[in-house]
Amino acid sequence: MPYENKSRADAAFAKTSNQRLIFAYLLAFSIIPLIARNILPYDMIENLYWGKELQFGYAKHPPLFAWVSYFFYKLCFSWPESLYFLTQLNLVLGFYFIFKISELIFKDKTKSYAAILIFMASIGSVFGNEKFNATTILMSLFPAMFYFFIRMLKFNKYSDAIAFGIFCALAVVGKYFALLYIACVGLFLILNKECRKFFKTPQIYVAAGVFLICVSWHVVWMFENDLITLKYAFDKTAAQSRLSAFNFLAMQTLFSATSFFAVAYACKGKIKLWPDEWSKISLEEKFIIFITIAPNVLLFLVSLATGMRIGSFWGANMFTTGGVYLLIVNKNLDFDRLFVFVKRITTFFAAVLFIKLGVARVLLKEYDPTNAIDIRKISRKMDEDWRANFGDQKMKIIATDKALAALHIHLKDSPSYYDVKNLRIYSDGDSFPTDETVVVAFLSRRRCEKDAARSSSVIFDDDARRRVLFENKIRVIGDYFVYYAFVNTAHNNERN
Repeated sequence: MPYENKSRADAAFAKTSNQRLIFAYLLAFSIIPLIARNILPYDMIENLYWGKELQFGYAKHPPLFAWVSYFFYKLCFSWPESLYFLTQLNLVLGFYFIFKISELIFKDKTKSYAAILIFMASIGSVFGNEKFNATTILMSLFPAMFYFFIRMLKFNKYSDAIAFGIFCALAVVGKYFALLYIACVGLFLILNKECRKFFKTPQIYVAAGVFLICVSWHVVWMFENDLITLKYAFDKTAAQSRLSAFNFLAMQTLFSATSFFAVAYACKGKIKLWPDEWSKISLEEKFIIFITIAPNVLLFLVSLATGMRIGSFWGANMFTTGGVYLLIVNKNLDFDRLFVFVKRITTFFAAVLFIKLGVARVLLKEYDPTNAIDIRKISRKMDEDWRANFGDQKMKIIATDKALAALHIHLKDSPSYYDVKNLRIYSDGDSFPTDETVVVAFLSRRRCEKDAARSSSVIFDDDARRRVLFENKIRVIGDYFVYYAFVNTAHNNERN
C-alpha cells in the first residue's frame, strides 16, 4: 500500500509539474512579443481590418481567422496586443486535442502530457506560432479534426461524425491548405483494409454531408467573387523552382528536429522512427502515423514534380501529431528526462525569441524607421487634428502604406482600411466613395510636405492636391517623417 500511495503521489506531482510548464510556456510566449514589439505584425493587422468588415471571404484568404481575431479583439476592449494571447490560446486548444487523442490511444495521462511536451519542444510550435493567422489557426483545428475522426472510427457514433464534418469545414474556412489533410484522411480510408468497411456505414456520409453544408456559404461567396481567393492561392503557389520542395523539406526538418532530440534524450539515444511490428499497431495508431507523414510526403512530391512554391512557414502546423507519433513508436521513454529537456529547450527558445524581437529591434532602430514608429503617439496626434478640423464627424476611411497600416486600429473612430466592394485595401483614390473625406498616411524620407505628397498615389497630381483639406508631418527618426493628410475625394471621382 505505501508503494501504491507513493506511485499516486509521484503521478500527481508529475501532472502538476507538466501543467505548470505548459502554463509558463504559454504565458512566456504571450508576454515576450507584448513587450518586445512596437507594432503588431502585419498579418495580425490584416486580421483586424478584414474581421472588422465581417465578410464571407477576403481577397487573400477564407474568413475564419479574421472573424476570430476581431471578436477576440473586441472582447478584450479593443486592445490590439490581446492577439498575442489569442495566438497562445489557439495553441492551448491544440494542446487539449493532442491530449485527448493521446488518451484515446494510450489511456495514460502521463503519455498524454508527454505528447504535448514533445510538440512544445519543436521549433515550429514557437517560431512558427509567433502570430495568429491563416497558418497558425490550423494548430488547433487539425488536432480537433483528427480527434473526432479517431472517435468516429473507434465508436462509430453520429455525434463524432457530425463533429468531424464541422471541424473539417472550420479548417477549410481557416485556410484551404486543410484540403490536403482532408484528402489524406480520405486516402487513409481507401488504403487501409480495416477502414474500407466504414464506406458501408452512414457515418462517413453524414460527416461529408455536414462538411459540405458548413462550407456552402463560403463556396457561394467564392463564385460570386470570381474565385478570387483560389486565384490568390494559385498565384502564391505558382511554379518557380523544384528547389522549393527541398526548401520545404529543410524547413520541416528544422521545425521538428528539436522534438526528435527531446525523444532521443528521453530514450537515452535509442530513438525509433518506425514501429517494430506493424501488425501489432492499432487502427488509431496507424492513422496517427499516416497523417503525420503522408501530407509531408505528398506536398514534397507535388512540389518536386511541379515546382510549386511552398512558403517557408506554411508547414509549421504539420507536426501537431508528432508527439503522439513518436510515443507510438518509442515505448521506452523516461518521462522525467523528457520533462527536463523540454524545460531547458523552451527556456532557450524564449531567450532567442526575446533577442530576436526586442534586442534586434533596438539595434535596427537607427537603420529601419518602422522599428522607431510610435503608432499610438501618431494616432493621438491625427485624432487631435481631425477633431480640430471636423469636430464630431466620424473618420470613416484610411489609406496608408504597410508601415502605418496599424493606424486603422489605434485611431479613435477605427476607420475602414479594406474596400469590400473591390476586395482590396484602400490605396487608390479612384476606389474611394464619392465626396468622402479620407485620411492618407505614409512613411516618407522627404522633408517637404509637397514632395512627400507626391510619394502617395492617392494625392499624386495637382487636381488631387487641391482637395487636401489638412496635412501634417511627424518626425520618426533621422530624416524620416510620417506624412498624413485629410483629403476630400469628390473631385477625384468627378473626373472619372
